[in-house]
Amino acid sequence: MTHFAPVALTGLLILGVIPLAGQRPPKVSAFFKDTGSANNGLGAVPGAKSFDLRTPGQRDSLRATLRKQRALWSAGGVRDYRFLLRVGCFCPGTRGWLLMEVRGGQPLRAWDRAGKAVPITDWNTLSIDGLFDNLERSLDRQGLVDIAFDSRRHFPTYVRTVTLPGPDSWGIIEARGLRLVGSAPTIPAPAPPSNHPRP
Repeated sequence: MTHFAPVALTGLLILGVIPLAGQRPPKVSAFFKDTGSANNGLGAVPGAKSFDLRTPGQRDSLRATLRKQRALWSAGGVRDYRFLLRVGCFCPGTRGWLLMEVRGGQPLRAWDRAGKAVPITDWNTLSIDGLFDNLERSLDRQGLVDIAFDSRRHFPTYVRTVTLPGPDSWGIIEARGLRLVGSAPTIPAPAPPSNHPRP
């Protein structure tokens, strides 16, 4: 593994939280129904914009786009959610879709299509904020970027990068099906002692 796509791999290992063994959301397979029409990196993606980072103006334009979309994402206050994620690069190739669960903005758990828990310390697991972080870190590389955003929540739904001179240094990240989940359960505080005797 000598060539890695900057977006797909940069800093993903620092995002992990140990998954809780045996825990999975109900009907995991239902979450994956949105993966049938995946692009697989081939052909045009509706709404995607292309940026050539060899050109300073385009790099600045991508930086401004990321800043704007991230501000809109953050303004939405989405901290607890599940979404479908697929990450691939030239080596080791495209991985399957994962269902990611994020709480308080941090990855908590992940499952594959069969409902099996996946370690979130793997390079292909991250939160939406982690995806934005990796995109921002990749801006100073020489390469090409195609990117599309969700029109409602403003997270990246498709990112394709090619680190030049290429052609075998590519990475593709797809995110979709974001659903809000209830906030993490809290333990209620004990009731204060009563000064009144029980009847």
